[in-house]
Amino acid sequence: MQEQRVPEHILPPEWEPHQAVWFTYSGAASDTVLDKVVLAMDPGTLTVCATDNDSLAATIMARWDSMGIGRERYRMEVMGDSLFVPAVRDPGPIFLRTGKGGLAVLDAGWNYYGDLDSTSGMPTYLRAFQDSFPTMMARRMGLPVVNSTLVIEGGSCEINGRGDLLQVEAVTLQRNPGWSKDSMERELERVLGARRVIWLKQGPADDMWYLEPRIAGNLFNQGTGGHVDEFCRFVNDSTVLLAWPGDEELADSAMAVTRRRMAVNLRILHAAGLHVRKVPVPVTEFHAHVLDSTRRYDASVVLRQYPDLRHGDTIQYIPAASYLNYLVTNGRVFAPAYWRVGMPGEMKEKDREMRALLQQYFPDRRIVPVDPRAINRHGGGVHCWSQQQPR
Repeated sequence: MQEQRVPEHILPPEWEPHQAVWFTYSGAASDTVLDKVVLAMDPGTLTVCATDNDSLAATIMARWDSMGIGRERYRMEVMGDSLFVPAVRDPGPIFLRTGKGGLAVLDAGWNYYGDLDSTSGMPTYLRAFQDSFPTMMARRMGLPVVNSTLVIEGGSCEINGRGDLLQVEAVTLQRNPGWSKDSMERELERVLGARRVIWLKQGPADDMWYLEPRIAGNLFNQGTGGHVDEFCRFVNDSTVLLAWPGDEELADSAMAVTRRRMAVNLRILHAAGLHVRKVPVPVTEFHAHVLDSTRRYDASVVLRQYPDLRHGDTIQYIPAASYLNYLVTNGRVFAPAYWRVGMPGEMKEKDREMRALLQQYFPDRRIVPVDPRAINRHGGGVHCWSQQQPR
């Protein structure tokens, strides 16, 4: 029997011990969600807060002082430029464990979520800054850099610790034109230690690619195009949780689209020999948005791509809500929770079901409910807005 080669670098599963958890703060309303996570972070896990400038860092520190968050619990990293993408997990840094037991940082390709022809209007200097962010942080920390031209977004990777890596075709293939699946798999093995890549097809309807945001009719979503951390997560080396709309929810057109996509993914996961637990999806919430031709995204993407729409028209946005965009730390699982007073009992029951399921798979951790709506409206969740640094 041929002996398996030990990888030079591996991406550890999220449930392995952390030295720190990183967040990027942009000064947006969504920062208040992260405040609650930092406040409840388990003792002994350092919080690293990366932000734009000294003024914003001082504002955050003053707010954390008032919340009783001791300064010994965190470190500030002032970047000196606009991070713009608050979802630190996606452009990086992605921390790897080396074959010698140390840490390295992956600096993979980055094209602003597949914006291959700059349709989004993202300024070139910001794209370049985001692309260099992982190397910049590695140099500050004195860590080696593993370089790759393959576009690998942190939220697109889910690994189980024994070499199985989940990837989504709708994301990874779109981001990397010119790469074959075979060449991608070889590169994912080289930089992440993936011995087997399991290719899922598509993500849920409420994580549409932000450059093709129409779900159907008047329904829109501004997401990544199918990051795996929105709909399928390992909870151990052989079990995944899969988002699954119930039969009673299929009258909702977005739920029906999601269910069809998840049924395809379910067959792939079973064929890979994995145990699958179906989990609920949050109740759909709608947010009216009036199109404005002076707003960059409305003009460069929505109005440009959909000629049936005009300035002043109202469309309905569906946030990227998910129970699977949770964050596992050393002693906590920060779990999305959506019910609040005055909302349907169905939502409260789904929250309870998900907390119980996470407690079953992470019995040595405390389940901390977090309302992620302010982040969901920007196309992500707490997992997207964070990144773990292994010990």
